[in-house]
Amino acid sequence: MSNIPSFSIKELFENSDNYVIPIYQRNYTWGQGEIRQLIQDIFDFADYKPNQPYYIGSLIIYERKIENKITYETIDGQQRLTTLSILLNALHHTYKEKLTNCIPLNLKLSFDSRRKSTASLEAIEKGTIDLDSGEEYNVYIKQRYADAVKILKDLLKTDQQLKIFYNYLVEKVCLVRVPVPPETDLNHYFEIMNNRGEQLEKHEVLKANLLDILKNDRDLSYTFNQIWEACADMERYVQYGFSPKQRNAIFTENWNKLSCLNLDEITAKIKAVNDVDTKEKQNRALNVENELSINEIVAFTGKFELNQNEAEEAPERFSSVINFSNFLLHVLRVQTQKNISLDDKRLKDFFDAELKDRNAEERISFVKDFGFNLLKAKHLFDQYIIKREFFKEKDQWSLKTLKVYDKNRIGYVNTFDQEENNDTLNKEILMLLAMFHVSTPTLVYKHWLNAALNYLFNEQDINPEKYRTYLQYLAQAYLFDRFVAEKPTDYFDIIYTNKGVSLNKVIGNYNLSLLDRGTAVENFVFNYLDYILWKEKSEKFNDFEFTFRSSVEHYYPQNPISKEHKIKPEVFDLFGNLCLISSSKNSRLSNYMPQAKKDHYHNVGADSLKQVLMMKEIDWAEEQISEHGELMKTRLITF
Repeated sequence: MSNIPSFSIKELFENSDNYVIPIYQRNYTWGQGEIRQLIQDIFDFADYKPNQPYYIGSLIIYERKIENKITYETIDGQQRLTTLSILLNALHHTYKEKLTNCIPLNLKLSFDSRRKSTASLEAIEKGTIDLDSGEEYNVYIKQRYADAVKILKDLLKTDQQLKIFYNYLVEKVCLVRVPVPPETDLNHYFEIMNNRGEQLEKHEVLKANLLDILKNDRDLSYTFNQIWEACADMERYVQYGFSPKQRNAIFTENWNKLSCLNLDEITAKIKAVNDVDTKEKQNRALNVENELSINEIVAFTGKFELNQNEAEEAPERFSSVINFSNFLLHVLRVQTQKNISLDDKRLKDFFDAELKDRNAEERISFVKDFGFNLLKAKHLFDQYIIKREFFKEKDQWSLKTLKVYDKNRIGYVNTFDQEENNDTLNKEILMLLAMFHVSTPTLVYKHWLNAALNYLFNEQDINPEKYRTYLQYLAQAYLFDRFVAEKPTDYFDIIYTNKGVSLNKVIGNYNLSLLDRGTAVENFVFNYLDYILWKEKSEKFNDFEFTFRSSVEHYYPQNPISKEHKIKPEVFDLFGNLCLISSSKNSRLSNYMPQAKKDHYHNVGADSLKQVLMMKEIDWAEEQISEHGELMKTRLITF
């Protein structure tokens, strides 16, 4: 490895090297979640490990030589390289008055046979991409630039934070550049790179450390490991991680309630079940005269009877809103009630910090508590947090629990309203959870999920009306205590100190003019408003579903195709002129006048209930923009 060069971002971009993305590579596809994650990671490392290099991956390159000039064909790492180019330009253009030490961006990045992608990066470098209609640009590159600007403004609140972030980015963030030999078959190499195995997961290392603390108690270690493995598959209901007899012992006969209060009780029940199973197997082994020989099995022409109790595994149909490593941090935060960062890149560090000042007995107690809390949290998560469900060729949000009809038949039913001929409460809770989730597309920093788990964890019996009310209050706290507050409240304080209730809404301490900021308005605000409109059965509410929309559209365009139609920024940036739509739709139609957009959306469907109301207006100019904005703000205040 000593011969493989490592480059800081400064070294990489100061050099006048040419990089090209070959045609066999997929196009740039990073979403808002990935770019937010990268920026947040750099921000966090700059804060807690400012002197340590942060390696964000490798660039696998092939040296093309054309007329004695080298161009680096990028085999692996193009998503990161493109994003770094976007991020550096976003910093240079957004903070050009404050950054006095900007590094020169001499690196040239282009795409083979993808004119739009190359043109997009060139326009970003010139600072002109937002002044064009967007028709000739790659929609992902253009939108990620807008996202980067928005995320940076949200994170870098002071000049000192900007300075620390930028210096760390250019000096300490590094990539390893690995050249492949000249005779390499690039297509074959690319295929190998895309099928290579994964490294040991963070949570696997953590599990080994925690099991080491329980190593002197074999039964406890066995139970802790089984719980861990059952919970680690976030796509599957946790009950399937245990045998049928274990499930009946741990969760009661219907599987939907834990019958144990701690890890010792679970250990005792699992041991009892396992001991009975062991004796049964021993008895079967002794009763050999009743068993078929190998020759008899081969010659047998009848049907073997399956043990239906052992064949209950349901086919995979759900996908989780979070991965296991990050889920562990949510459980740790709920258990300790401490402001632990919800970002798994420091997973082991957080557990080490909890264990370091405890004696041996206290460590064992902590790990036992965590093992039980992990199972309880995953069981609650499965029943009361949304999943994405793929069933009968449909893809939708679901909020379901397991239902045992008899020993051979298990199904999924709505968590609430199972016994009634409507699912009003289940649907309302589902919509609230989906609203929060699509507003936070990354796997990290899902504070809404932590709030929901903390609430569920401390309720003896989950009442749907109370759960819905809690989530609605939490949404109000997000809006009034963070997004329209002059001094935003920390998420941890909203959840653990204020119990999910907005303090600012009660005393009227908020500033709704913070919504008149164009694309700087947070996605959550639009999603919350759409939830309110859905709850009030606004037009088209029956067809509405929360999706990952990330582009704030100016319904009246910032830069109309006909320049004589242009209006002042203080008008087109008003909240009344904004709605949240998909990036692709915004790119295609961004500079069209409202009537042209209306004609298009009547054919393909609107993305937003707010957008539906905007399109009902016959004319759309300053008067309509102001009136609609005030009406929407009133909805936010009075709900």
